[in-house]
Amino acid sequence: MSDFLFEIALTNVPGIRFDAMLGDIFFLVLREPRDVRRLRAACLEIARCAVGKDVRHVVLILQDPAISQAKLQTEWDGLKSILKPEILERLSVIVSKEHELQSTLGDVPAAAKKHFQYVVEHASNRSTRPSGRTSDAITDVLRVLLIHWFRKACPTKLKELGEQTGFSYPSIAEALVQLQPWLFRFSDRSVSLRSFPQEEWFKLLARSGDVRSTQGFAVANGHSRPTELLMDKLRDLRPPGVAVGGTFGTRHYCPAFDLIGNPRLDLIVDARMQKNVPAIIRKLDPGLKPVPRRELPQVAVHVLFRKEMFFTSSDVGLSWADEVECLLDLHESRMESQAMEFLAFLKQRTKV
Repeated sequence: MSDFLFEIALTNVPGIRFDAMLGDIFFLVLREPRDVRRLRAACLEIARCAVGKDVRHVVLILQDPAISQAKLQTEWDGLKSILKPEILERLSVIVSKEHELQSTLGDVPAAAKKHFQYVVEHASNRSTRPSGRTSDAITDVLRVLLIHWFRKACPTKLKELGEQTGFSYPSIAEALVQLQPWLFRFSDRSVSLRSFPQEEWFKLLARSGDVRSTQGFAVANGHSRPTELLMDKLRDLRPPGVAVGGTFGTRHYCPAFDLIGNPRLDLIVDARMQKNVPAIIRKLDPGLKPVPRRELPQVAVHVLFRKEMFFTSSDVGLSWADEVECLLDLHESRMESQAMEFLAFLKQRTKV
């Protein structure tokens, strides 16, 4: 919605940043609060903001709280005893469970009730996954060396590995010690893989869910557009810093790849462009909402915290994710046999 502004700071109230603003209504989302101390601190913060003339109303959204309704009511009653009525009337609470309104405290403006889900969606897209990289040096060095190996590139100098992964020289050196059995080392301080590091690859697959910053999206009740139509929409959008992985990316590298259908659309996003993800998802399908990791998504967004993306350009304006990301996408989609087939193809390509 164009009327919303996000990430709002008030110059006269330092130390607090609101998730959204609609007119003169300010929203602050508290994700999964589990204790009343955190709730009390948030209430006092919004009360501090409601004193000024710039704010007509502040809505605190409790997203999936692990606090009972009775305790919430007790805390709200406690606020009534310490806040002036003219301040309290500017404050209200929305309790949201799974993006649905469960209950309210105080007098919530009609516009806030109508549009709070939009604020929750924005906050979820921004905060559900860590804002910083979740991988470590060994993980990213392995992925980059595999990309070079699959593409039959020249040996890579340690300085270049640091520039490509964003890790320091000591971290790079420590990772290479672990990968030593599969490495060629050269006198100019460059390295390359001598063979596929099977053991380290299996370790990466086992940790994939933890080292990849991934958020899945799906439409409730499965009433979403076919994945192929989402791909067509993405071609029209051509968002910068975004590449296509998964089955679509795999077919780019191996057109003869034997796949029936596309179970989901995998998007690899440059971390420097991740702020654009909510808008991209809405444009693909407004019904797409974040889903827990245990649920299979129709769109999976993987934020890549790496200096060099290794995207491959296409003739239609889109980019393709690298071969390693496509492999990881296939495994995460539970397409194990197809992933093994694609890996065999990539290994064979290194020998040609």
